[in-house]
Amino acid sequence: MRVAHLIWGFKAGGSETMLVDIANEQALSNEVTIIIGNTDTDDIVLQSLSNRVGIELIGRPPASHNPWYIFKVIRALKTFKPDIVHAHQESFVKILRFLSVSKVLTVHDTNQKLQSVSKYDALYSISEAVRCDIETKQPDAHSTVIFNGICFSTVKPKTSYGQRPFRVVQVGRLDHRIKGQDILLRALQSVVGSINSGEITIDFIGEGPSREYLTALAEKLGVAGQCRFLGGQPRKRIYEQLHTYDLLVQPSRYEGFGLTVVEAMAARIPVLVSNMEGPMEIIANGKHGYFFTAENHVDCGRKIAAIIKDSQKENFPEKLIAHAEYAKKQFDIANTAQQYLDAYGRVISAKP
Repeated sequence: MRVAHLIWGFKAGGSETMLVDIANEQALSNEVTIIIGNTDTDDIVLQSLSNRVGIELIGRPPASHNPWYIFKVIRALKTFKPDIVHAHQESFVKILRFLSVSKVLTVHDTNQKLQSVSKYDALYSISEAVRCDIETKQPDAHSTVIFNGICFSTVKPKTSYGQRPFRVVQVGRLDHRIKGQDILLRALQSVVGSINSGEITIDFIGEGPSREYLTALAEKLGVAGQCRFLGGQPRKRIYEQLHTYDLLVQPSRYEGFGLTVVEAMAARIPVLVSNMEGPMEIIANGKHGYFFTAENHVDCGRKIAAIIKDSQKENFPEKLIAHAEYAKKQFDIANTAQQYLDAYGRVISAKP
């Protein structure tokens, strides 16, 4: 099968991470290419693609209305001659209307402005939360849930617990309006107030527009000494280092899924998420992870303190192994990639 994926940008993010993984997996037995529309790409993300995956860089400046770039996308598709086109943003439908090829769309997050999903031959969601959001906005739309996944064998698992200092990590784009890193900083202030300040640290991994704001906020709150902003990291390095942490916190204000939560579970470290639908789905509503009330830094701080205590318990490692086993059954990338290939086959065979 010849599969073409379409995406506008290719920087570090959940949809890009998912696309890298399914493209690499699909390319083991299919011809796969990724057509990247805009110039905003990240070399680290591009280098994580297998050499089996084709890459076509269109070079469009973000938000450009120059029709030359539309022509370049169409030309790239006609040259590749795909059996199916898998779009990762709805707006590609404006280009795909010029082609008779089968076309499908994955919606990667909630709170998206969706107007043309019905023009795709099939529609997929990365979680039940995203599916419900789509069908609330577009009652006639039918979306199939295919969970994101990761390659569990590439994540090094944690084997010892209860060390000090207690090391917290937050992985994601530094955009506090969406990812809520400011909530975590305020929670850290409350935790530091109740324990020795040298007993807890937080590393923020990622880049984004809020870095300056967050570093200034850490100074203002008096917790800068407990925080490090490490910038973007290759995923291989993150997978090798996650096991050295004692907790991952995902304090998002909006989150359709939360792949970093799955990655932490694979590393056998506890996860604490805001009670948004996507992350709650991953932890089975609290059965396989901790949660706090979204936007509530006081509750977040209380939960961090409770997890520090729990990490001293004898049965704590056993719980984390069970969480990792659950996650592997639900979110293995091989299953994700195969579900998409099976779905493509159904779409192609149904086309007149």
